[in-house]
Amino acid sequence: MGPDERRRLFEQARERSARQETWAEADRLWVRVIEAYREAVRGPGGVREDQQQLARALWRHSMLLSARGRAADGMAPGGEAVVVFERVYDAVAAQGGNVAAAPRDDALAELITALVDLAEVSFAAGQPATRRDLLERAVTVGLTSAGNPPSAGPRTREAMGTAYHNQATALLHRHLTRPSSGAGAQEAALAASRACELRQGLLDLARPLTFWEMANTYGVYAQCLVLIGDLDRAAMVLAMGNRFVETLGPAAAEPAQKLRVAAEMLAREKGGSGGSAGSRRWGWRRG
Repeated sequence: MGPDERRRLFEQARERSARQETWAEADRLWVRVIEAYREAVRGPGGVREDQQQLARALWRHSMLLSARGRAADGMAPGGEAVVVFERVYDAVAAQGGNVAAAPRDDALAELITALVDLAEVSFAAGQPATRRDLLERAVTVGLTSAGNPPSAGPRTREAMGTAYHNQATALLHRHLTRPSSGAGAQEAALAASRACELRQGLLDLARPLTFWEMANTYGVYAQCLVLIGDLDRAAMVLAMGNRFVETLGPAAAEPAQKLRVAAEMLAREKGGSGGSAGSRRWGWRRG
């Protein structure tokens, strides 16, 4: 299969993945795409673009399998995607250049994103400890490769913001389902604070998603702050999050729910009538 045909097949699989009614067809197409790119990278004419496309196909197939309720099956392609993305980043980094500029920024961001998404696939597969390990690995990769996140490239900062947000979510889930000490809530609050710092710097009026992500992180951060007893700061974060939600309107249903839970937790701590946050189910997706 030639390069143009491989690219066309990749785009067909990507388009079918965007609609639930064509997920079954997309599943079959990704198998073909992956095999085509595996052959390409094994051949003498294999190039970095083919490796990148192989990693992207494996990553997308993993996510599709998870969305179809087959998260356990998605672990293998997701894990292979991480390995290939690592190989691509190492090759790009070996050529030097500014880590905050393309192509290193792009390659690092894809590696971090693949780790973050594999973490969520593992959680869907019933492996919360693996989820936490993968998120810690994602954060470590970013810090080791790019240094202080605010000085990293734009795509890496975006990926790190998601990694910290999801890490806070995972640590919050562990604390609420298996409370043992205050350390878990403190760790979750720290991760959420770092996600806030990064996402605040990425706010862009031309990209409403950045405001949605900020509101989503405020919802998690406010819950963490209540759990560690920092009620004044929790109230402040709640107010900021609610302002974002009001601006976004109906599109902000998920962040609004997190903020409502935080408000109930805060009211309960202050002796109000809020319900028990611990009795709720804590199912999370990449945010």
